[in-house]
Amino acid sequence: MKGQDKLYLRFHGRILDSLGIQMYQSPVAAIAELIANAWDADANSVNINLPSSLSGNPEIVIEDSGHGMTFQECQNLYLDVGRNRRASVNGEKSRQGRPVLGRKGIGKFAGFGIAKILEVDTSTESERTVFKLELDGLRSNQYISTDEKAIPHSRCEPRSKPGTTVTLKCLTLKAVPNPQKFSQSMARRFLINQIADDFKLTVNDSPLPDDNELIGVEFDFPADYKDDERPKEVEIREEVGYEQLEGHEISWRIRFTNKPIDTEELRGISVFCGIKVAQTPFFFNLSGGLDGQHGQQYVSGWISADYLDRFQSDAITTERQRINWELPECGSLEKWGQARIKSLLRIWKKRRAEAKIEQIRNKIADFSDRLEHLETTEKRTVTKALEKLASIETLSSEQFNDLSNGVLTAWEDGKLRELIRTVSEQECIDEQAMLSLLAEAHVLNALHVAEVVNAKVEIIQSLRERIEKSELENSIRDHLAENPWLLSPEWETFKKEKSLGHIVAEAAENAGLTDEEGGRKRLDLVLSSGTQLLVVELMRPDLTADRDHIERYATYIDILRDKVSVNSGLGFKTVRGLLIADKLDRKPGMKQALERLENDGMKALEWRNLLSRAECQWEEFLNILVSRAPSDKRLSALQPVGENHDRNIQG
Repeated sequence: MKGQDKLYLRFHGRILDSLGIQMYQSPVAAIAELIANAWDADANSVNINLPSSLSGNPEIVIEDSGHGMTFQECQNLYLDVGRNRRASVNGEKSRQGRPVLGRKGIGKFAGFGIAKILEVDTSTESERTVFKLELDGLRSNQYISTDEKAIPHSRCEPRSKPGTTVTLKCLTLKAVPNPQKFSQSMARRFLINQIADDFKLTVNDSPLPDDNELIGVEFDFPADYKDDERPKEVEIREEVGYEQLEGHEISWRIRFTNKPIDTEELRGISVFCGIKVAQTPFFFNLSGGLDGQHGQQYVSGWISADYLDRFQSDAITTERQRINWELPECGSLEKWGQARIKSLLRIWKKRRAEAKIEQIRNKIADFSDRLEHLETTEKRTVTKALEKLASIETLSSEQFNDLSNGVLTAWEDGKLRELIRTVSEQECIDEQAMLSLLAEAHVLNALHVAEVVNAKVEIIQSLRERIEKSELENSIRDHLAENPWLLSPEWETFKKEKSLGHIVAEAAENAGLTDEEGGRKRLDLVLSSGTQLLVVELMRPDLTADRDHIERYATYIDILRDKVSVNSGLGFKTVRGLLIADKLDRKPGMKQALERLENDGMKALEWRNLLSRAECQWEEFLNILVSRAPSDKRLSALQPVGENHDRNIQG
């Protein structure tokens, strides 16, 4: 070997591609590094001015109020590539005591990710320096030697206030940044609004949004801890939790929304060092079960752990988007994060279950009469089963209500009791058991309703036969009063109103509707529901409702409306009328009279048409119920009846 032979370590000019371009190709990532430099320079404010378009010669300007740099500091600090600033005299702190964010000395190249020219204008109280870095001049196919590279610059009179302005020119962006979205993304990279009162960041002179635009927060921890839930090591200050982890202080805030978070940048826990993100939202590599995976859709939060940025080895990747969790120094925080998230997910699940249990308890009040008929042990079993169902987060309120109705109906009918008992005794409901119960209870609930509807159709048919035989007596009127649904499903909630007897009698007399010949009294039926009043006149089967009677009937309802309106204490706001006759006169002009009634909230119908319409409506309802489970033989057996009845319905 010859003595003069040597090996040389050479740096290619293309190394700048790795340092500045490949890692910072989005405006947010590139400018975030320049904001970090402003923080380290003790700036109180930074404004980012974005261009409105990419036409002409657009620029992005980042202006801060920091202490600026002297000419020598520009040379020895800023232009010394790869300098570890933490090895300087001030070490981990800035001049005013802030924890330093910069470490590797390459953040200055971040701007080259979106621009070809980076112009720096920096001023201290005593001097001002302006210089320009051009990517094409720095990047080449040549090797970089240890010789100094000249940078164009100028020295000027200092500005009135110290600070640094970085202007990015010759932008390489494909689209102009949206200021609102840019601000939201920048807010997610910094904890400025949470912990940095002395550092204001604005975009086009507008402040960053608060709380990362998180909508529909249901639980906010640690503030929402109950006394028996809060870990003893957690201290709460202004809605933020503080605790010690192996001699290091960490702070955190984790929130749960009432609906799944659809913005990926918000879903998960971000880790910050200083005010800058070191780990984008994640779940501490937590695998978890089905419950944990489901609950993670509702979680958003942050953890501040400054100590991660003080290790001898780099715990944070160069682009400050991920922490190297393989390092032993990071292991304790990873385990802490997994434990804390698991604990909060359990609390969240319990809280949601409690809310649903309260909901079902309120709903059970609607079934109090049915529950009171159960024995004490049966009532306890059914209640426990409903509480287990309430703990299933994936059930919507509507599904929960339907299922609860189905469970109660199934128990009353003596069906599914063993399955319901099994559900009530399980600590965590088995998914397959829940699905089986849901499916069967759904069918049973439909079957129960279908049986009721089918019975109603049969009663309507029986009433039809009595009407056809002219058996319209007081007993039928009373039967209608107890079962107003016989008239139509819309009257199902109406009940017999007994307080208006004298008012109704006076109105009928004033309208000329006196008792008919033969000593048989007119049959009036007054029904009410809430503020609504329905007055039904039942004409004798052998009488025809002619135009004269229709007009007297309309007058009768109008008089009754007047009397009800002046008696506001009765609480009725709407009075409707229904005249039911064996037959209606078909003479000319009758159609127009009936249309006028219809337009004024009154009707006159023949028994045949009224019952056919009611029967048809209930049969359609029955068809819908049967269609819900076409393969179920029990429902299929309840075929709608009355298919051959006359459907020529008037009114």
